[in-house]
Amino acid sequence: MNRKGLLFLLLLLSVPVVAGEPKFYLSQSRAELGDPVFAVFELEGATQVRLLEKEFHGKGIKAVYWGMEDNTTILNYKAYRKKMLKYRLVVSGPGKYEVPEISLELDGKRIRSASLVIEFGAKPSNPKGPGSIWSRFFSNESEEGPADGDLKVVFQLDKKEVWTGQPMLGFYALYYRNSIRPYFDRDPSSSIEFPYFRSEILSGMSLNIPETVLYDGVPYETFPYNKEFFVLTPLKPGEYSLGSTSFHLEGQLQSYFHMRTMRSIPGKIRVKPLPLAPSNFSGAVGRFKIETGGSPVDSRLGEPFLLKLTLQGKGNLAPVQDPIRSSCGSPDCFPEITLVQSVPQREFKELDPGEYGFRLNYSYTYSVLPQKQGNWNRGPLSFVYFDPYQGNYSRLSISLPTVKVGPPAPALSEYSAEKREGSGWKWWFAGFGALTVLCAVYLGLYRWKKIGKRAETLKRLDEWIGSKRGLVLKHSVLAKGLSEDEAALLADCKSREKALTEMYSKLDPVSKIRLLGSAERILGDLRQNETI
Repeated sequence: MNRKGLLFLLLLLSVPVVAGEPKFYLSQSRAELGDPVFAVFELEGATQVRLLEKEFHGKGIKAVYWGMEDNTTILNYKAYRKKMLKYRLVVSGPGKYEVPEISLELDGKRIRSASLVIEFGAKPSNPKGPGSIWSRFFSNESEEGPADGDLKVVFQLDKKEVWTGQPMLGFYALYYRNSIRPYFDRDPSSSIEFPYFRSEILSGMSLNIPETVLYDGVPYETFPYNKEFFVLTPLKPGEYSLGSTSFHLEGQLQSYFHMRTMRSIPGKIRVKPLPLAPSNFSGAVGRFKIETGGSPVDSRLGEPFLLKLTLQGKGNLAPVQDPIRSSCGSPDCFPEITLVQSVPQREFKELDPGEYGFRLNYSYTYSVLPQKQGNWNRGPLSFVYFDPYQGNYSRLSISLPTVKVGPPAPALSEYSAEKREGSGWKWWFAGFGALTVLCAVYLGLYRWKKIGKRAETLKRLDEWIGSKRGLVLKHSVLAKGLSEDEAALLADCKSREKALTEMYSKLDPVSKIRLLGSAERILGDLRQNETI
């Protein structure tokens, strides 16, 4: 192709597509109960969409927002971009239904769907003869599914009563009876709020909970929702109901029923206030032990040395910024001691039977500049924390080491100073040249390593994606906490059977950054799960 033809092609591809009229249609006009049927809004061009509601109700039917697909197609040298917003239709039984009116906002203008009719037929009955293979393998199948009272999603807490600042674990569990365990997943559009709690979400763990429980005197089988776990730290005393949100439930093959949406049952917790605290209490709640070390045996006056302090245990150390300063209750004490670095390390695990939390290992590094000769020792200090298991305050003794401080190092003679000054320029030029070479080598290695790391990241993301495509891939990405746009970009990149490393080179700079950011977040969750 000559240069003019190539320029003409680029101009055609770069022309923005004018948004056409939105289309509204059904994925199919007739289906059997339980079959997935969607009402679809198809929008052309770079239209700005704002959802007004997640659900729309009609007579015996409702439309539940299911997700959005963003597709770009090149046809006859023209680029077409369209978005498809899908609403799954859920009905109460067989029959003809008028699809409820669905409204949304496009570029600031509100539009409504046209009137459409959908027909759902009854599921074909299975053979019931005694010798039928269906009766042997699917004898539990029910036309109506379990009653609403037979299915519950409960937000469980590992404690019924805690102190202010004491961490606890919260998670969702399915309670079910009179059916095979159904599929259940949290509605990502339904928010979760934990007022007056500091919350942290974990994923990919495995908890051991009783297989059966009594709820209101009725036995239920149980199964935990292993996608999300919450570490909650109360900030204010009181009584709270936590974890109210929406879940989608749908029967499996042997005990199928159509999708239902239900609210979770919140967990109740009582948070007790801490007793009157001593002046040097810094907010630590739990059980801890303390160690010191890392300091030299002797030092010189005017030369700083390092001191390391380590706090270990279980509970909450987040409020503790400087254990030595908190021991005296004043930021001005110990002027010769300066906090240089703090490194919090923690591991989530089962601390005691039925109790989950973080195993903590916080290290604090200090720089000490002695003010006079002799033995430096600040004497024993005390670290105060609240023990929620005893219900009172406890003290740990901080035994700082003794360091022998000698006289300052001798000063350089005048002759040595002049000699060093004369030879300083030579060393400066030599050092500058060596530094330039090292910088060039470092930049080259850094770029090579960055390209290799990017390829490795995209390769690992390809392995995680596997055979997932389209809506399945998009829902998997949304479950990782990514946005609709990020999920749409990743689904679009995997719309063809090509490796992400190959698709990456064809993206614009902004999409490249977004794709790598999405990969880091997904793989970061995987690494966290492996660590846990």
